[in-house]
Amino acid sequence: MTSAPPTKVLIVTYYWPPFGTSGVQRWLKFVKYLPQSGIQPYVYTPENPAGEAVDNSLLADVPVEAEIIKLPIWEPYQIFQRLSGIFGKKPKPSDFITTGKKNLWQGITSWVRGNLLIPDARKFWVKPSVLFLDDLIRTNAIPVLITTGPPHSMHLIGLALKKKNPGIRWLADFRDPWSEWDLLDTLSLSGWARRRHQSLEREVLQTADAVITIAPYHQ
Repeated sequence: MTSAPPTKVLIVTYYWPPFGTSGVQRWLKFVKYLPQSGIQPYVYTPENPAGEAVDNSLLADVPVEAEIIKLPIWEPYQIFQRLSGIFGKKPKPSDFITTGKKNLWQGITSWVRGNLLIPDARKFWVKPSVLFLDDLIRTNAIPVLITTGPPHSMHLIGLALKKKNPGIRWLADFRDPWSEWDLLDTLSLSGWARRRHQSLEREVLQTADAVITIAPYHQ
């Protein structure tokens, strides 16, 4: 008696080994054990994410059955690197998120992050990812899509793919809130920007087939 073929699942995540941040752990552990439940994971992640934390030991948890697909990402930190000489400092991703009193450089980056990069600095990866993944889904007949955020741009990838493939089942995973995330309070958000976050979040919540989060207080 032949066994049923595994169910194919596409997982869209910004954080993946050897990235060493806490955002890696949740879906790395899911992917590690999904093959034991008859699920074939396809993991889509950036080839060159911005960040300094690296933990190569996490690669040992990636199962051989998982297909890891990487596409280059452009993030705006390169622009800030070119402008850094004006302010006499080398920028880093954390400059976009600063609590307390901000210097001139931090004030500029906070305003840009809050009002121009909605929902986040990975927004420029959405369109190329949708083009690439739409073909991947159709070619491999993938019936299930999972997006995990933050960064919440991953959910915008899911939203666009769901519109292109209405029959796909889309699960949106929120490891942190979106429009009510306290991180937004550290940015110089205008009223328009906050409403834009709320509008995008609402569309994701209404369009996804299922929504999960890490704790009841995020619901």
